[in-house]
Amino acid sequence: MIDDTNYKILVVDDDPSVLGFISLVLKRKGYEINAFEKAEDALDILQKENFDAVLTDIKMPGISGIEFLEKIHEINRDIPVILMTAYADLYITVEAIKKGVFDFIIKPYQSEQIFHAIEKAIKYKRFIEMEKDYRRLLEEFNREIEALIAERTMNLMAMTVADKVRNPAIVIGRIAKKLYEKSDISPDILENLRCIIEETEKLDSIVKEFYEMLKSKKSKFVYEDLNEIVKTVVKSIGDKNIRIETKFAEQPLRINMEKNLIRIAIILLIKNAMEAIQNRGEVSIKTYQTEDKVFLEITDNGEGIPPEILDKIFQPFFSTKKKSFGMGLPLVKQIVEEHMGEISVRSELQKGSTFLLSFPLRWKE
Repeated sequence: MIDDTNYKILVVDDDPSVLGFISLVLKRKGYEINAFEKAEDALDILQKENFDAVLTDIKMPGISGIEFLEKIHEINRDIPVILMTAYADLYITVEAIKKGVFDFIIKPYQSEQIFHAIEKAIKYKRFIEMEKDYRRLLEEFNREIEALIAERTMNLMAMTVADKVRNPAIVIGRIAKKLYEKSDISPDILENLRCIIEETEKLDSIVKEFYEMLKSKKSKFVYEDLNEIVKTVVKSIGDKNIRIETKFAEQPLRINMEKNLIRIAIILLIKNAMEAIQNRGEVSIKTYQTEDKVFLEITDNGEGIPPEILDKIFQPFFSTKKKSFGMGLPLVKQIVEEHMGEISVRSELQKGSTFLLSFPLRWKE
C-alpha cells in the first residue's frame, strides 16, 4: 500500500472466482474492498459512498464496461476506473480512452499487475483531491486579499479626501484669524469670522480623529522570506497568455513584513505590468540583496510611461485609464513606506517600465 490510509476499492466482475481472487489479494494488501457481480449493484453503492478506485471487467451481462464507465463518471468524474479484459481490442480500447478510462489490465491477471494499477489510480485520485483543495484554498486566499485590497483602498481614499478637506480648512481658518485680529472690522463681520474660526477648528479636529482612526488598525509584522511571498503570488495570478520570468536571489530574503500587505503590493504591480503589455509581451521579476537592503524589481516590456506623467503615477486619484480610481500605485507606495521601504520607477516609451522596491534588512516597528 501507498501509506496507512484505509483506501476503498470497488471491484466488479460477473465471474465469482475472479471477483474472489482480486478481492482476496487486495484485502491482503490492506485495502477495503466492496465487491459486486452486477454493475447495477455497484452503481447503487457509488451513489452513497466514495471510493478511491474502481476495478471492473469490460464485459458483463446487461451492461458493457464502457457503459459502466460512463455511468460511474456521471456520478463522480474524479474516480479512476481500471478496466479488466481478456483480450486487447483496439476499438474498445479507443472508446474507453475517449470515455476517460484510467488504465487497463489484461488477463490472466498477476497480483503485481493489479497492485501497480491500483496504486497508480490512488495516487492520481489523491492528486486530483489535492488540486481541488489547492484551488479552494487559492480562491479563499484571493477573496481575502481582494477584501483587504478593497479595505486598504477605501482607507487610502478616505485619508486622501480627509487631507483635501482639512488643508483648505486650515488655510481658511488662518485667514479668518488674521482678519479677526484687525480693529477696523464691524461687529457683524467679527461675529461671522469667529464662527468661521470655530467651525474650521471643529472640522480640523474631526478630520484628525478620522485620520487617526483609519491609521489605528495595527498590522502584525514578522520576518518572512520575500522570495517565497513572490513565488506564491506569481503562482496565484499566473496567466497562460502572459510569460512571467523570475530570477530569485539564491539565499532567503527575510525582511520584517505584514505578508498580506506585501502580497497586495506585488499583486498590484504585476497586474499593472500585465495591463501594460496587453498579452503581447513579458513580465520579469527579480530579487536580490545588498549589504543592508533587499530589492524587488518588476519589469514589463510594454509601451512605457510618458515622461510628463511619471512623477504623478503615485498620486491618489491620478489615472490615465478609463474606469479606474487611480488608487493602485498609491496603495503600493503606502504599503512600501509602511515597511520602511522605498519605491521608484524608470520607464522608456516603447520599451517598458521597471518598478524597484527596496526594504531594509532589519528594522524595529
